Amino acid sequence: MNNKNISRRGFLKAIGIGTTATVLAPHVWRQRSVSAAPLVSNISLSGGAIFFVLNGGARTQAVFNGTVGTGTNPFGQLSGLPVPLSQVMAGSGLDLNAINSKINLISTAQHANRTGNHGTGRAIACTGYQPQENMPGILTLLNQAFSFRNVPCINIGNDTPTTNIGSEISSTFSPIKIASALNVNDITSAIQSVQVSPAEAQRLNTLRYGVSDQFLRSTSYSEPADVPFFQRKAAEVAAQLNDDALDIRTNATMGNYLDNTPIGNAGLRASFGVQANGGGSSLGASAMLAIRLRQLGCAGITVSTGNWDLHSNELNVLPNQAFELGQSIAGLVDHLSRIPDPVSPGVSLLDTTVITVLTDFNRGNWSVGSGFNGNNGSDHRTNEDKTAFQCIPMIGGGLPGGKILGEIGASGSPTAGSPIYTTQQVLATVLDLLGLPSTAYFPGSTPITQDLL
Repeated sequence: MNNKNISRRGFLKAIGIGTTATVLAPHVWRQRSVSAAPLVSNISLSGGAIFFVLNGGARTQAVFNGTVGTGTNPFGQLSGLPVPLSQVMAGSGLDLNAINSKINLISTAQHANRTGNHGTGRAIACTGYQPQENMPGILTLLNQAFSFRNVPCINIGNDTPTTNIGSEISSTFSPIKIASALNVNDITSAIQSVQVSPAEAQRLNTLRYGVSDQFLRSTSYSEPADVPFFQRKAAEVAAQLNDDALDIRTNATMGNYLDNTPIGNAGLRASFGVQANGGGSSLGASAMLAIRLRQLGCAGITVSTGNWDLHSNELNVLPNQAFELGQSIAGLVDHLSRIPDPVSPGVSLLDTTVITVLTDFNRGNWSVGSGFNGNNGSDHRTNEDKTAFQCIPMIGGGLPGGKILGEIGASGSPTAGSPIYTTQQVLATVLDLLGLPSTAYFPGSTPITQDLL
């Protein structure tokens, strides 16, 4: 079956809700105080999030903000757009105002990691906490919150950090990992095995009654037999999925755009720089698969990408990597904005999908006129603002776009009076946009939803 049109009734059935379920008005989060814990009914029936995880620590100020300290951006700047992007994005789609105007930037997002340690940085990016705090990853939170759906959260990528850092704290709701967008069958095979090893059972027993495990789970269960109940549930559904359109190399279609034309893989490949055989941009292929997963009701996808630990040759490598990232983000914005949300009439999947970027830390060497070190790369500048402050895009989820929060000066530090945000607040904002009680997971971290509005 090559054409899979998802009707409203079919979608509700797919995510495990009876067709008599009450559909919420879109953007219910706009009606309440950010600091107030939302009611369960505020949880979006179709909402979800896509996280790009740039492994190795990307120089996000250069990629998104178009600045490298005292020097100009090494790749030049475009002007006249709501978000200043470097010339390297020309042709990616992010240089188009229709796409660019939907982006918000948090340019003073302070990463709690100033050590330059990759593991620490990635743990903070994906959990909001220091590694020793043993807190769950963001996809585990979404898996638990949206466990009424039949499609589990998915990690895409060989080096997807959330499968190793934080997210396994609660195996019941841990996300599924596939090595690449071409290995979609791994979704099924990864969740077919429900056997809990003795070592895993012992680890779970140790963590079972810890605070970090308790606040995630309100459902009682037996140990260890019921630990993988979510995986079992997902396996039963995965076996029934029509995977034609999930194989991005086929020309299958699934669903329709707002103008009722079919959403075909061939058209998606063209937007994301993917070849007919699946070659080309691997990041684009993952983003393309993320669209299909969102159509099926998947609440959370991380797209792990590449090696951004560019101590050398960044001058030549970063432009290509930044272009692929820009092309992938632009493709998501373009297509999701044209795909109707299957539950909430009158809104698009972009309205109910939050897109953001996570990475280990920012990078330094801004004091050099070129913005690079002696090897045309950049370094982890321990304890410096250059490493700590990232520029994080926040797109979709009902946000209007075109907002820039905070300002980084030539020294790499926030300008006087500039607001400062945290990685934890970024994650809390994603939860808030999806109608989830962010304060339950990040006490004391106020979402910045209102600032973005």
